[in-house]
Amino acid sequence: MDQSLPLVVIAMEAEAAPVRKKLNLTGEGNPLAEGISARLWSNESVHVVINGSDARFGVDAIGTLPASLTTLLAIEKTNPKIVISAGTCGGFTARDGFIGEIILANRCVFHDRRIPLKGFMNYGVGDFHVADLDEIAERLGFRMGTVSTGDSLDSQPSDLDFMNSVTTVAKDMEAAAVAWVSALKEVPFTALKVTTDLVDGEITTEDEFVTNLQYASNRLSEGILSLVHELKDFRTE
Repeated sequence: MDQSLPLVVIAMEAEAAPVRKKLNLTGEGNPLAEGISARLWSNESVHVVINGSDARFGVDAIGTLPASLTTLLAIEKTNPKIVISAGTCGGFTARDGFIGEIILANRCVFHDRRIPLKGFMNYGVGDFHVADLDEIAERLGFRMGTVSTGDSLDSQPSDLDFMNSVTTVAKDMEAAAVAWVSALKEVPFTALKVTTDLVDGEITTEDEFVTNLQYASNRLSEGILSLVHELKDFRTE
């Protein structure tokens, strides 16, 4: 029988703290590897890893580069049955998004890797395989949709055009990187995101993000607890 556990990958400590509390993961965690600040918590139900902080700038190590490194090392250390990119995101009023909405990915892409060269355009977008969790999402009342990743908090017009073309419902800064590594290591992947801000709303992204981060992180903890429970019977092929 498959005894491996889900691995939850989170970028920011503010997002991770409520999740760890909800999952009864206590203490400071264990260093993921020598020389990096990522830390890992584990119990009988789940592994949770955070990217840690950037020593040079003294901030959370957000974005695709830290997410890729953390995911690779954590997969090698925990041998999970599924990887979950968990965190906050931007939503869209045009698609009836709202603050605190819980979204589970059914598609995962990059929106800012524009490579208009023969053979490279699809590589830039990624379009990674996502585990089929439609029945779980329906039971839990989570929205299913496209999660699109880029390394900027804001969105340029070309980013918005692309996200509209793939009907993005969650814009984040890590999921596709986590998906890329999961695919390399042949581990099933999904993303669970909670909306902090509305990309096409009237309030600036940075202001709305800061205002709603704690609320969205609490919602994230609720969503992850429910998802981890539902994944107890999830088996890899």
